[in-house]
Amino acid sequence: MTQTLVLLRRAMQVYRDGFHASSGYWQSFKRNLPPIPGHIWSVIVGMVLGDAGVTKKNNSDAALKIEQGWKQHAFVVHLFELLNPWCFMTAINNRPEPAGSDREGEDKSFWFRTFGLPQLTVLWQLLYVNGVKCVPAGFVLAHVDPIALAYLIMCDGSTSGSTVIIHTQGFSDESNLNLSNELNQRYGLNTTVIPHKRTMKVVKIPSTDAARLRSLIEPHMIPSMRYKLPKVRSK
Repeated sequence: MTQTLVLLRRAMQVYRDGFHASSGYWQSFKRNLPPIPGHIWSVIVGMVLGDAGVTKKNNSDAALKIEQGWKQHAFVVHLFELLNPWCFMTAINNRPEPAGSDREGEDKSFWFRTFGLPQLTVLWQLLYVNGVKCVPAGFVLAHVDPIALAYLIMCDGSTSGSTVIIHTQGFSDESNLNLSNELNQRYGLNTTVIPHKRTMKVVKIPSTDAARLRSLIEPHMIPSMRYKLPKVRSK
C-alpha cells in the first residue's frame, strides 16, 4: 500500500456519517450512550487485566483498545460485537506483518478501540499508576467475577493439560501477588506466583484446581477459546 493510500485510509477512519470523530455530532452521541451493563463491564475488566489497555489523553475520557494476534480473529470479532455500541469504529481493523517477515503483508493482528467514556476513566484510575497498569489490593475481590476471570484466561491464559498459566509478565511482583492471593480468597483456588524466564513472574493455577476453575469459567468461554479450558482428570 502506498503512503498516499495509507494517509487516505487513516483520514477516512476518523469520519463516520459525514462527521469527524471529534465533532459536536459525535460528542453528543457519546453523551447519550447507555451505561455499559454489568456483564459487559466484567468482560472489560477481564480483558484489561490481560492484554487489553485503557488509555487516557489530557482531559479526555479513557478509551479501551483490544488487540489480539491473527489466530484469535474470532475472539476479536466476538468482543467487537459485544462492545460495538460504544465504538466509533464500524469494523475491526487489521495490522499487517512488516516487510521482511515470513508472513509479510498478511494479517499480524486485529484490533479496535472504543470511544473515550467516563466509566473507562474510572477503570483507568483504579488500574493505572503513573501510566503503568497494576492490580491494586482489593481489586480482584471487588471486580473479578467468573465472567471477568473467564475473559482474563481467554485473553492471557495458556493451558497445559490440567494446569493454567495466566501470563502476567507485565505486572510487578506486588500486582501478581495481589491477583494470586485474591483469586484464592474469592474462589478457594490455590494459585501461586512463579518465575517466568529470568526476571518475570506469572500466575499458575495448579492441576488440583482444574475442576473448580472449569466450573467457574466454562459457561462464559466462547467456542473458539475452549481449548484454554483445563482438562479435569477422572478419579
